[in-house]
Amino acid sequence: MAPAKPLAYTAGSNPVSKFENAFVVTRHTPPPGRNIHFHVRIEPNHPRVIQISASGKKPPTHFHPRQWEFFKVERGSLTVEINGKPHQFTKEDGEYALPPGPHHCLYATPGQPADAVLEFWLSASPSGGAAELDQAFFENWYGYQEDILLRGVKPDPIQVLSMFDAGDSYLSPPWWMGPLRRPLGKILGIVVGRWIGGLLGYAPFYPEWTTDWQAACDKMGSHWTQKQFAIPDAQKVTRNEWVRKGRDIGNQGIYIEEAGSYEEWVSKNTRKKDL
Repeated sequence: MAPAKPLAYTAGSNPVSKFENAFVVTRHTPPPGRNIHFHVRIEPNHPRVIQISASGKKPPTHFHPRQWEFFKVERGSLTVEINGKPHQFTKEDGEYALPPGPHHCLYATPGQPADAVLEFWLSASPSGGAAELDQAFFENWYGYQEDILLRGVKPDPIQVLSMFDAGDSYLSPPWWMGPLRRPLGKILGIVVGRWIGGLLGYAPFYPEWTTDWQAACDKMGSHWTQKQFAIPDAQKVTRNEWVRKGRDIGNQGIYIEEAGSYEEWVSKNTRKKDL
């Protein structure tokens, strides 16, 4: 067990492509009353998606104490399990609003035609607090998941709890715990993920995966066990080190304001070899 060590640099990418293009997310300006607005594209029969399905694993069941979550399918079929019952959504269903509280998870409906593509809009309401289902949460969670699936990283429960807690999301304990599911899930997220995890070196956000690093630092700086990770210059230092070693930084747009173009930024920040 150990804190995440990102093996890919994706901060600033838009769209963000995961699992060898099986999962592509594009950020859009949120409409009034929403804090995120993503267009999600999933290929249900992509080899990586089939690999996950064959393992019997589903996205973790969780709940949001304070945020509404909204789904609107444009193409294909989306399954949302709500309190243990699967519900299938297609374009004809329009937008579905999930209130705070229910235990849920979502995934591409199995058994779709070979050439099927799932496209849907995902958005959420603001939480009103530091912990929030937002862009930084999705960037870090899927960055971590990709390292697990494609690069052999072993999942760490403390790291997962830390990330989910920062996203106003808490893993759902077994159904047989009844009314204790939500209180226990939140206690585990805060005590194990935020407090113990922070003391053991588990950050909820990492500079390699987080586009708005300053906002992430502000969030981590609001918790006494996570202040150690709120280092504003960490992303610049990390970026420089990746470029110095010739490693792929996976995006271009984040550098435009700094140096006029991606190429100029790389030229300025890459150590030149002696001729």
